[in-house]
Amino acid sequence: MKRKTFIALFITTHILFIAFQIDKQSRLVKLSYEKQRNETEKQKLLALKQKLTVELYEIKKQDTIKTFAHNSLHMKSLDLKKIKRIS
Repeated sequence: MKRKTFIALFITTHILFIAFQIDKQSRLVKLSYEKQRNETEKQKLLALKQKLTVELYEIKKQDTIKTFAHNSLHMKSLDLKKIKRIS
């Protein structure tokens, strides 16, 4: 009787170990896909950050500001003669 119990317990534990190994592998594959997806999203976000940084520097350039002021806001340049000193 003890031998049958031992064999049943031995087989059950080995089946459980196999099930745990399969579960571990499936979780590992799932996490690997998730990591890969996050890496591609990170690369896209870094590219977007670089693009927006270039746009920011382009907007901050003095020539761009001057062109925007002249064309969009219809501002005109001032001569030093037209500026009066207040004191």
